[in-house]
Parts: sequence; structure tokens; C-alpha cells
Amino acid sequence: PDITNASRRMKSSEFDKCQEAGVNKVVEVKVGYDGIAIANSKESGQLELTPKDLFLALAKDVPNPDGSESLVANPYKTWKDVNPALPDARIEVLGPPPTSGTRDAFAELALEGGCKKFDFIKAMKKKDKKMYKGVCHGVREDGAYVEAGENDNLIVQKLQANANALGIFGFSFLDQNADKIQ
Repeated sequence: PDITNASRRMKSSEFDKCQEAGVNKVVEVKVGYDGIAIANSKESGQLELTPKDLFLALAKDVPNPDGSESLVANPYKTWKDVNPALPDARIEVLGPPPTSGTRDAFAELALEGGCKKFDFIKAMKKKDKKMYKGVCHGVREDGAYVEAGENDNLIVQKLQANANALGIFGFSFLDQNADKIQ
């Protein structure tokens, strides 16, 4: 039989059943990488955030607001500073620490997704991949992003206590707490 990486990961009993049914080749199909949720309390309104908004709100360094193709330490204090269509509320996002896979996925999917909206940063990837990753995955450390550890229950409690805060965690946790957060 033609054994691929996917079939090597199958339990031997599952593979045996496949072979008995005449299936000699198993092909792995990736459906998704990760489900990252950005949530807030049900007591507050939902924010319509784009990846660009998230990048500008949470990145350590952002494009200079003067329009030049340079980076500056993140000056944004409120969501309205990031995007005039958003509320005039202080940016406060509770999320996982740098050692977390959820944080890695958030940086790759959300932050980098917003980072690529700036052509001069996107071009950086071809010239200096390490610098590009540092810019696109770097999270600010001035209090707007709060490392809340790996305790998602604590994040939910903090979101209930502060209607303006957002939390980052895996989608399944959002689903399990849909009565409290959105």
C-alpha cells in the first residue's frame, strides 16, 4: 500500500479498516490551521475590527502616522486613534503569553494579516525576512496588550468586569462561553 504521512499518523486499527475496505492510499487534507477568537463581554457592543485595525492597535512598531514609510513606537491609545469608525475607548486586549501557540497563531493570522496591508512592510519580507517577522509579529509592551497567561477562564472573568476590554483565545473557548462573551 501507498502509505503517506497522514496514514502514518492513523491508528493501526483505523488503517487496517481502510485497507480491508480497499482504500490503499490516505491523503491528508488541511481544513484549517487554528481557530483564534477575539471576544468581548456580551454587555458591550461588538467591534468591527479588521486585521489592519488589530495590527495598528497591538503592534509594537507601526507605520508613522505622518504617512512616511518609516516605523515608530505604537502611539495609539484608543480604538478611535486606530480607526475613526471605532469607539473612543482605551485599547485593552487580554491575551496569551509569547510561549503560547495561540499567541503564535494570532501573530501569524491576525497581526501579520494587518501588517501586509502596508506595501513598504510587505516589501520588507523579500529583503529581510527576520526584520519583517519582527515588525509583523512584535506585540506592544506598554499596557495595551496584557499577557493574561494560559487561563482562559480568567480572561472571561476580566472581560465581564471590563466591557471595553477584548480577549484572545481559541475558538472552542468562545463557543463554550457564548452565554458570557461574543
